[in-house]
Formats: sequence, C-alpha cells, structure tokens
Amino acid sequence: MVSRRMPYNDYIMISAGYVPSLALRSSRAARITFCIALIGCLLTLPSCASAGGLDGGSGRLFGKKGAPWTILCLEMSGPTRTRDIEQLAETLRNTPAIRSKDVVVRDEADGIARLYYGNFRWLSAKDGKPAPMPAQMRNDLTMLRQLGDPAGRRYFLRAVPVRVPTPDVGNPDWALTKANGIYTLQVAVFEPTDDFAEYKEAAAEYCKFLREKGHEAYYYHTNAASMVTVGAFGPDAIIKPPADVAHREYIRKGTMVLPVYSGAILALQRDELLKYNLHNGGIRYTRSPGGDRVPELSQLVEIPHPTPTPPSPPFSRGGPATP
Repeated sequence: MVSRRMPYNDYIMISAGYVPSLALRSSRAARITFCIALIGCLLTLPSCASAGGLDGGSGRLFGKKGAPWTILCLEMSGPTRTRDIEQLAETLRNTPAIRSKDVVVRDEADGIARLYYGNFRWLSAKDGKPAPMPAQMRNDLTMLRQLGDPAGRRYFLRAVPVRVPTPDVGNPDWALTKANGIYTLQVAVFEPTDDFAEYKEAAAEYCKFLREKGHEAYYYHTNAASMVTVGAFGPDAIIKPPADVAHREYIRKGTMVLPVYSGAILALQRDELLKYNLHNGGIRYTRSPGGDRVPELSQLVEIPHPTPTPPSPPFSRGGPATP
C-alpha cells in the first residue's frame, strides 16, 4: 500500500501525500499565494481554464528535483502501540547496516503508530511510464524485507515506499472531522508534486479563502493529499429513487436509476467557486464514454468521523515489556 484512503461513497475517489515542514519560508508562502491566485484565474478566465490549469492539471508549478519519500516499515494499533513499536525501532537502530538516525516512529492522529526508515527523493512518472525507484531506496527496501529475528519472524516483510509524512496545518475549528453531518461537497484536492510539497498549507489557505467568501468550508488532510469541502449535510442531500421504481426500470429497460443531488446541493454547484473539484488549483478534465473532454465537477463525499483510540500507557518501572 502506498497510501491510505478515507471511506468515500460511490460519488468520489480521491488520491492522497505529505509535506516537509510546518514552517513557511517566504518562497513557500509565495507558492501557496500563487496557487490560490491561480484558482481565481481559472474560474474567471475561460481561456486559462481550457488550457488544462497547472501543466494540464498535473499541478507541476516549479522545477523538478523529486518529492520526499520514505519507507513505511510497520504499523501498529491498540493501547500499547507506541511502546511495542518503539521496541522494534530500537532493535532496528542497533541492526548492522541500518542508519540509526533514519529510523523514525510517529504516533499519528488516526490512532496508528508507524515506523519509517530513510529519506529519499523520487521523481514522478513521465509520459505514462513510472520513474525508476531510487537505487538507495530499492536497496534499503530489499534489506528491510529480509530482516528477521532468530525465530524467523520478518516484521518488515510488507514494508512499502510512501511520501514523507508531516504534521497537519490549518485552523483546527475548520477540520472536516469537526463537521456535523453525513455528506460534504468536495470542491478541491491538493496533492504534492516533485517540487510542490506544500499541499497541506495550500488546502488550509484555500479553506480560509472560501470562509472569507462566506462559505462553510472545511479541510481534510491525509497521508497523500488534502481536500477542501463546503457544507455539512444529512441523508436528504442525496435523493434516492424508490426501490420498487429502480427495480422496475432495471427489469423493463435494463437501465439503472441513479441517485441525484438535492436542490440545495445543485444550488451550491451553480456558484463558480464551488462548481468544480479543482486539482492543485486547476480544473481537471476527464474523458466521457463518448470521448468528450469534460471537467471534473464538485462531488459529495462522506464526512469522516474517526473513532478515538486510547493513548499508549507509559513504560513500567521494570522497563519495556517483552513482546
């Protein structure tokens, strides 16, 4: 697994990444401001939007040096997750050929403790062909998967490359997890590129921008992308056809009667700021079954309501427990 996905409904699929630090240098702040300004350009100038946004919707604003990546070695959950994974991390640090300073443990907001190794730069795919994995990452990944204890247990057999994780940013009151409801309207996705890692900051800034325009905007960060949404709605946001009508039409015509959005959602989508599901500040286009080039519209997604996980207990006086 390269990324974790939130439980979306059938209306949306979002890819997901990371960003290197919370501190905004002046150049990074300028990039984010430029990204937000581009959104205004794309929504007001048809010629600009039809050009495909940021490099055809790829979001590549600046030069390429490769995005920061690391290796996710192990994940643990439960009340003793931090203690247990720290034990394995310490064992890994003392293993020959391992760079001890590159072993990192994070107890993350989703209640999962993760063990990471290494820091690498990996260029994105070109012309539809995957870019080769950096040699050092490939060698480290092979070594980690082969490591085992005297009993033959390989704890890192499922190690995978992931983008470097970083802390979340933004006004805590605007986090989507704070919203009350079932659905929300997704209007933008920000993903990292080879030299644009500030996707979390960009999402938080765009959320602030929409708030200043009078919209109830939220942001949601994942380990591979951030999304910006508007509103919090109940089950009446989606109008589902009666089961007997849907069944009858399917039997008679072989067609499926799909759910539709309520009038309140359709009214929001008529606002130019909320009409599209922007990608890194640009309008992303897809191909219809007939081959036409169509913009990706804003879509309803489910609001995530994570279940809190109890914190890990501290070490006992006798030291770490034996697994």
